[in-house]
Amino acid sequence: MPSRNTGFFLKVIATDKDFYDDYAKQLIVNTVDGQFGFLPHHAQIMLAIEPGELDIQKSDGTWIQVVAGYGSMVFANNRATVLVESCETPEELDERRAREALERAEERMRQKQSLAEYRMSQAAMARALSRLKFKGKQLH
Repeated sequence: MPSRNTGFFLKVIATDKDFYDDYAKQLIVNTVDGQFGFLPHHAQIMLAIEPGELDIQKSDGTWIQVVAGYGSMVFANNRATVLVESCETPEELDERRAREALERAEERMRQKQSLAEYRMSQAAMARALSRLKFKGKQLH
């Protein structure tokens, strides 16, 4: 088991499951300002997470790559907690379903909507696009 000197404790929770609950060497998340990387003993920070890739380097050096939805994270006292609306591995992603979700979101964007509905359509579109981008990357 890694010590505090070789990693940090990471917990990744999606709305439907606890995805990761163990030590990690590195974490990379997407934010509105681009990607942020975290190593052990990072300064305290709280961030909003944007849809896109979330990469975890486990304590054994192997990587887990997933696509995550909107969320937030806190890094403090050598512990990171990530809360996201969704977290999917390449095996869990269904490209056809993601394309259909994108088409539905695009159609809703073309319709007259309230500001709240428009923002929900934007969020759905961002999730679908990040899933398709991630799935396409896994096929190469």
